Amino acid sequence: MHSILRSCSWGLLLLVSLSSHAEPVTLAGPRGATLRAEYFAPPDGDVAAPAVVLLHGCEGMVRRGQLGPRYAHMAGLFQELGYAVLIPDSFGSRGVREQCTVRPTREKVTVARRADDAQWAVAWLRTRGEVDAERIGVVGWAHGGAAALVLAGRQTDGLVVAAAFYPGCSAALKDKRYRTKVPTLMLSGESDDWSLIEPCRELVEREGEGMLHLVAYPLTYHEFDVPGGELRVRRDVPAGRYPGQGVTLGPNPEAAADAYRRLFKWFSRWQGRD
Repeated sequence: MHSILRSCSWGLLLLVSLSSHAEPVTLAGPRGATLRAEYFAPPDGDVAAPAVVLLHGCEGMVRRGQLGPRYAHMAGLFQELGYAVLIPDSFGSRGVREQCTVRPTREKVTVARRADDAQWAVAWLRTRGEVDAERIGVVGWAHGGAAALVLAGRQTDGLVVAAAFYPGCSAALKDKRYRTKVPTLMLSGESDDWSLIEPCRELVEREGEGMLHLVAYPLTYHEFDVPGGELRVRRDVPAGRYPGQGVTLGPNPEAAADAYRRLFKWFSRWQGRD
């Protein structure tokens, strides 16, 4: 399967994901919250499958009334590889539409709360008979990527691997006690002016020979893995390298294809599927 993935083009990877089917579910969350989520059952329900929790970015899980294409795409790819996939809706479950245009200090749903949600999502997956309770991973994007980093620094039963696309690393870097408890892969663009790569590099340097690994893509911006579209500037985002001047978004199909290949290889390595 890995040789097939290595030879796939970006377009073929997108087509593979279209066969996925989601089931709306609810699960218990932190502090008595009820979390809505989308669940993709593994293709073979007779074998205990590995599982992954996907954490949406600051735009939220739903777009135009449907699961965001980035998350549906990734869920389909993981499902094709035999995984169960769970995507908790941290924002919609709390009446929040998006947080991209909200200053970090005014966020209603913090990165730490998102990490709590992810822990409860892992616990829910461990109760499923079709899931291998000891082979669960997490993948997050941007705000969700930062939450994945927080979760990777916690001791969570069943969680064995993590990955984050262009996460914000400043909070983890400020926590002098932060260390990843599971192998964690970060995939970031060197030109990203929203989720800055420099704190992530410092975080990796501080961990030394630990389990935190960063892949940096030159001349690559935020949301490089979102197919379609053109390079653009969002001026409604208050955060970033140049506050008040907006942030740059732009797809990079070559970087995206390489990042996906590395992601699946990383999960395969640490979930014992080689």
